[in-house]
Amino acid sequence: MTLQFLRNKVIEVEPQKDGNLRVSWRLTDDLLKAEINLVFQPPDLEIIEAEAQLDRFPPISSSEANRLIKKVEGISIGSGLRKIVAGVLGGPKGCSLLSDAVLESANAVILHFTRPGIEAGEAVTDPDQKLAGLRERLKANPRLVRSCIAFQDDSPIMQGLNL
Repeated sequence: MTLQFLRNKVIEVEPQKDGNLRVSWRLTDDLLKAEINLVFQPPDLEIIEAEAQLDRFPPISSSEANRLIKKVEGISIGSGLRKIVAGVLGGPKGCSLLSDAVLESANAVILHFTRPGIEAGEAVTDPDQKLAGLRERLKANPRLVRSCIAFQDDSPIMQGLNL
């Protein structure tokens, strides 16, 4: 017997005329159907609206999910986001699906802002210019230092920066 399972997940970030960002997170598979809509307000990237629609999700009803997701309103993307979301949406009375949706939506918002810089960096073909651009980015954002293996003290990117 062959078992089949199909899952689609789509996360879309749409800039609004008022400057806010509307994020639509949708998951559909053979067992689940869920949609989460969040509105983020720059510059703090605070969640100002949150809605959830769970059509096929046995652990909680759609009305319960919509009540739970409202708890993330007022939360901003920043340090501690994972812990805050786990605190308001996790635990025995929470919903891990909603928690994952909020965190993935926040990642999508971050990528929305960082993608243009990444694309510009990828357009540079000269290795020396690319390295100089990375070093300038590190000087502008020292929080990146030691944040990943590429920015460790013994990395060629870090040589001569003294950060």
